[in-house]
Amino acid sequence: MAEFPWFLVPVLVALYFLVSMQLGVYRKRIHFLEVKVDALLKRTGIEFDDTSLVPAEVHQAVKAGHRLKAIRLYRKMTGAELKKASEVVNDLLSSR
Repeated sequence: MAEFPWFLVPVLVALYFLVSMQLGVYRKRIHFLEVKVDALLKRTGIEFDDTSLVPAEVHQAVKAGHRLKAIRLYRKMTGAELKKASEVVNDLLSSR
């Protein structure tokens, strides 16, 4: 029976940390771009209805009256922050 190649463990750990750091950088960059786009939309007065981009499961939770579940689902599916998820779900509730 072949032995486990233990020399790969430090390589895999290092690779994991590199990838997770890079993902963090990408998340920050995407958030920065989202803030810029939101500011541009607000400044130009363009209305953007992002409720059509909300996953169907979130719409179902809102229709069933499960606000917290809808927020949790939206955050899980989109990676959004709590404030953004709350705003989206509140918009869905107010447009019903």
